[in-house]
Amino acid sequence: MSMSLKPMPQKPQLELCSIKMYSTGVKKIFTNHFYRGLNHNFGVEIKIKNNTNTTQNLQIGGCIYNSNGDTIIEWKRKLKQVAANAYWKSDYYVYEDCFSKMKDGKYKVQFWINDQRVQKEYFTISYK
Repeated sequence: MSMSLKPMPQKPQLELCSIKMYSTGVKKIFTNHFYRGLNHNFGVEIKIKNNTNTTQNLQIGGCIYNSNGDTIIEWKRKLKQVAANAYWKSDYYVYEDCFSKMKDGKYKVQFWINDQRVQKEYFTISYK
């Protein structure tokens, strides 16, 4: 009896493990829905894993798009280093002046690692 083995899918060297949006305040409250009456700004937390046995260089960037695909916010970061087999976590903020200009509706947050699109998440802003 012969058994064929399929190769395991290979993980990327740098992997975006999570994107979480949160309202700011005394403590982080993770949510994908922000209310104008309750929130004046919010944050986006990302977590990246280095899946290799060597230190990796990381250049991360991100954007928020409205439902028409227009860029509302763009974040650019300088080069960082992620230790071997380690996680790196960072926060990006949407400050009050920008949040106040965002209309009610659905938005998309998108990130890039070393100029390669990796993951997106959606959130909503509404009046309450």
